[in-house]
Amino acid sequence: MCDAEAAAVLLNRCTVQRSEQEEPVYLGVLREGKLSFKHELGFVGLHDVPDADSCRTESLIFADGSRALRVSAEQSEGGWTQWTALQPLH
Repeated sequence: MCDAEAAAVLLNRCTVQRSEQEEPVYLGVLREGKLSFKHELGFVGLHDVPDADSCRTESLIFADGSRALRVSAEQSEGGWTQWTALQPLH
């Protein structure tokens, strides 16, 4: 099991987040578990075309090369998707 698989299971169970906190609670949970990762936020849309309908992305890149990823559409009522794990390339 890669780090992203373990993290995705934990992250999909973690739903509490107070808005006044700078760092999301779920990142603290991963740090307590001694997982080393890089946190990235971004957008998915057409290249060089401003798009109000683009999707937001959140990605965690782990030391073993695996990633955990989730996506949200700006106008979506459902919020974020569940986290999914991407295997390392090796």
